[in-house]
Amino acid sequence: MTIFIAIILTVLTFTFIVYPLVRPRRHSTDSARNEHWQALHSERDTIYSMLKELEFDFQSGILTEEDYRELETKYKRKGISILKSIDSLGKSADIETEIEKQILELRRGEGEFYP
Repeated sequence: MTIFIAIILTVLTFTFIVYPLVRPRRHSTDSARNEHWQALHSERDTIYSMLKELEFDFQSGILTEEDYRELETKYKRKGISILKSIDSLGKSADIETEIEKQILELRRGEGEFYP
């Protein structure tokens, strides 16, 4: 009986240790898109903060007008780039959702198929 319990415990321990190594990974495109989305929003918030800080520094007299305009232009360009990335990521998600919807309709026989 002791040998039987030892074998069972050994198998369970082995399974517990090996399973995480062989299980399929769940890192889907949705989670990658979500991480990218969050990173873009974080960058956007950082740019907004930097613009507010620049304004404060300029009003306080720490920055000259020339430096202020140069840095403001730089951060606004970066912000515009980030906002465009966020917008395009949202549009690509909408397009993918529409494609999936149409495929599902075709599989159900509800939609029309044009060769």
